[in-house]
Amino acid sequence: MDYGGGFSTDNGPLGLFEIRNSNLFGKLRQGAFRSRASRRQQLVRFEYFDPRFRRYGEREFAPLVISAQYQRDTSVTRFFRSTIDRGNFGIVQRLNENGEPIDINCVLLPDSQCDSIGEPTINRFTVNVETQRDIELELGPQGRVRKRSTLFLRYNYEDVRLFNTESLIIASILRPDRAVRLSRFGASFARDTRDSGFDATRGDFLSLDYAIAIKQLGGNLSFSKFLANYRRYYKLPRSRGTVLAAGLQLGLASLYNPSDRDGLNGIDDIDRTLPISERFFSGGSTSLRGFGSEEAGPRLVVKPGGTFRDREGNPIALDPFTVPVGGNALVVVNLEARIAIRKNVQFVPFYDGGNVFRRVGDIFGRDPEPGEDPNLRAKWTHTVGLGFRIKIPFGPLAVDYGYLLNPPEFVLSPPGTNPPSIFRLRRGQLHFRFGQTF
Repeated sequence: MDYGGGFSTDNGPLGLFEIRNSNLFGKLRQGAFRSRASRRQQLVRFEYFDPRFRRYGEREFAPLVISAQYQRDTSVTRFFRSTIDRGNFGIVQRLNENGEPIDINCVLLPDSQCDSIGEPTINRFTVNVETQRDIELELGPQGRVRKRSTLFLRYNYEDVRLFNTESLIIASILRPDRAVRLSRFGASFARDTRDSGFDATRGDFLSLDYAIAIKQLGGNLSFSKFLANYRRYYKLPRSRGTVLAAGLQLGLASLYNPSDRDGLNGIDDIDRTLPISERFFSGGSTSLRGFGSEEAGPRLVVKPGGTFRDREGNPIALDPFTVPVGGNALVVVNLEARIAIRKNVQFVPFYDGGNVFRRVGDIFGRDPEPGEDPNLRAKWTHTVGLGFRIKIPFGPLAVDYGYLLNPPEFVLSPPGTNPPSIFRLRRGQLHFRFGQTF
């Protein structure tokens, strides 16, 4: 049994309580109850683990993992401030002079007469059931058995509700996904022949993941989703340890029998797109290095209305800005040469290609539909760059500079405006991290 508490200036009092049993029913099964609570976040979680759920060999067993969790979080604005807000003075919601959230659509009245609403909140309830089986084994160094291929099977139920989002600048983007229930089955396959999982020099890694969500099992959306990752490493002979590395990510998703999620004009574009929590995103130090973190792909233009306040409470006006919204498809190609210039230093020229696409057909240049938002039409991007790896006891310390050859452009002004107001992403990005890109 573990218990504890504390205090922070952000969350106020906080506490935790956990109890675990590692020999349930006298059969080496494990059970646990975990809870955490503060003013902004509350979590309750139950876990069950049976390491010998099903025998499938002389000494091999498929385990069973079951978990159920409920989480309530009122710190949603911190997430948007760190992942979506770009250059808007850190403002992600509308507040009155007392610092209370108010409806962003209350623009005809003074702030003092706009009704205050609660803090944006996300409630999430999940149930997971998973088992796995080793498909292929081999003898590693010193005769140890090493896994090479593993199959995972799982069932997942998820109920996510958003409350009090009316004060957020991007409230209109979140509105279709205020209540999402997913009931889905999934399978994953992983095969690993790398000589190292952290800094590979030879071998390859393949992972395939497929999931299907079905309304008839208690959800409110039906879709299928596929994601493949492949990485290949080759060490050049007589080259002082130079390694050629290549990676490919492919994500494809499609909705079945879409319903009107935003309550506007019947089945439209948003109803044929995955909920935002399930869409593909990309960009950053381990994918498309010409972009910032998760900045690739389609974007929507947000035009804030009403009066906003900076961190000192002073009224301020916000200009229109764009928000990455992800998509139903993803393609990322990474190529790099890790050239050893000293024993612990590598020089790494690289190329990254691909993007996040609103529809699967956009990968192949689908013809635009009448009235379609041009900002949702992503095109293949090309990034070239240079990097360095310095090997330290914790692993490679990486520095990469990516240069985007064809930075995407987005239209900020209404259709028909002449000349249109164009926003272009910057070409260069500098990234720091521990570990190789992939």
